[in-house]
Amino acid sequence: MTKENLIKQLGDLVAFKTLPGEIEENSKALDYVEKLIDKDVVVERVKNGKAEVLRAWVNKSNTPKYCYMVHMDIVAGRDDQFVMRIEGDKAIGRGTSDMKFSIPLGVALLNEAKSKNIDFCLMITTDEEVGGFEGAKPIAESGFAPQVFIVPDGGDNLNFVDKAKGVCQLRLVAKGVPAHASRPWQGKNAIDSLVRLGDELLKIYGKNNLQEGWETTMNFGTINGGISTNQVCPEAEMKIDFRYPETDSVENITSVVETRIKDLNVEIEVSKMSTGLPTFIDINDPEVKKYLSSMEKVFCKKVEIKQTYGASDARHFALLKSPVLMHKPLGGEIHSANEWEDIASVMTFYEGLRKYLGLA
Repeated sequence: MTKENLIKQLGDLVAFKTLPGEIEENSKALDYVEKLIDKDVVVERVKNGKAEVLRAWVNKSNTPKYCYMVHMDIVAGRDDQFVMRIEGDKAIGRGTSDMKFSIPLGVALLNEAKSKNIDFCLMITTDEEVGGFEGAKPIAESGFAPQVFIVPDGGDNLNFVDKAKGVCQLRLVAKGVPAHASRPWQGKNAIDSLVRLGDELLKIYGKNNLQEGWETTMNFGTINGGISTNQVCPEAEMKIDFRYPETDSVENITSVVETRIKDLNVEIEVSKMSTGLPTFIDINDPEVKKYLSSMEKVFCKKVEIKQTYGASDARHFALLKSPVLMHKPLGGEIHSANEWEDIASVMTFYEGLRKYLGLA
């Protein structure tokens, strides 16, 4: 992989408006990638709902030594953000950092791994930004169990991610009794029930939202209810997003919410939406130590170890306990109008991956 090839391929990929659910556009982008893959490599593409997954193996199996897992999908942007521009050593455009920079690298590593018969698999999903429930999740449930995951989808400022929070999204629906607003005692306001519950939950989780930390946080994402201002609301809905560490669980969070509902004696139905396990790895694992050593040699600096608060497709494979090497080159302003990736850093990162995989 040369710098010129990287810039050309990244620019081509940025031009695809690969939003989650845009089946045709994502398929075209995967067509582009497939043409870059050596003909001797085994390629398989699976469609499920509105997602498509490409996997390409040196030796096809459910247990490859290395799986380089990345995603093609991006968040929405203006038309001009899909035309990549180069300013100095920065590639600027939608998806440059999250995470189309990684795809040319993955193809180059795959092709070289094939020539040296290194057990490597490239996996590209197309619905990571909306949870991976039609992409990575069914692949994980099918029995796909790589020994090591390489996921360049987290780690700001060259930090290596040793753990990531899980996600628990709950939908709460409150029932009430309608009445005229001038006679609220004749009805039962569903919004009141949600407000009271919300106040109780803030007593538990609110302090965790005030500063960076490794506790369970809570965000009221949406609250909807009511038909008319002069009517007592008969039904209301609230959606909450919890992000939790490895010391908590979806079951515990749900139990906390249901206990508070019972204590308040209100009528609220609880249902789960998006959930995902946290990821946690042992930095003393031989593969992790080998990886960090390789990256420190090429970057000529110590790699810092830090946690991340977001989630990735890796969460669907958390039960495997396979090491997840989450680390990426310099980039920034993800999902913003000026998203960028540092080309020189990407090339150094690529050399670090080659060293780790035994290709250099």
